Amino acid sequence: MVIAAALLCYSYNGNAQVHKNGIGLQSSFRGGRFNNSFSYQLGLNDNNRIQLGLGYRQNGFDLFEYKRLSTSIYYQHVWNIKSGLNWYLGAGAKYDFSVLKENDAKLYHHNFTVGPTIGLEYDFNHKNIPLVLTLDYRPSFVYSPSFYKTMHFEHQIGLSLHYTFGDKKKLKKD
Repeated sequence: MVIAAALLCYSYNGNAQVHKNGIGLQSSFRGGRFNNSFSYQLGLNDNNRIQLGLGYRQNGFDLFEYKRLSTSIYYQHVWNIKSGLNWYLGAGAKYDFSVLKENDAKLYHHNFTVGPTIGLEYDFNHKNIPLVLTLDYRPSFVYSPSFYKTMHFEHQIGLSLHYTFGDKKKLKKD
């Protein structure tokens, strides 16, 4: 199915406009939990970009404390559907480092995640508003050497909002 989607992508000639820079927030749902992260998008050309993510989560109660730091990098190829509505397909990796503290004992936990990403985005820049709203799906293989010691599969759904900047102004010819 992924191969069929990739072939469809390359046969479709929609022209998207990837922005030079975008910074924003992403809220995602994975493994029964909501996670928030900062993300930065770097446009490589009109149709390709790299998205970097950095997330931090902390919670706890009584003598239990949980802290998690996550980083991610995803490559995305973007196609235009119609007037600001785009879709994208790509792949990437994520690393999570967690510290669990109960009483005075600490446990350290690592997750390595790889997988594709597919999403829809609405680019408000065509209405002179420098924002892009995205909804994506990331089915992923996760390896957790500190707990599971095996690979398992997870689904992640994310919603993000990016402020775009650094694009060259297009000159209109009369």
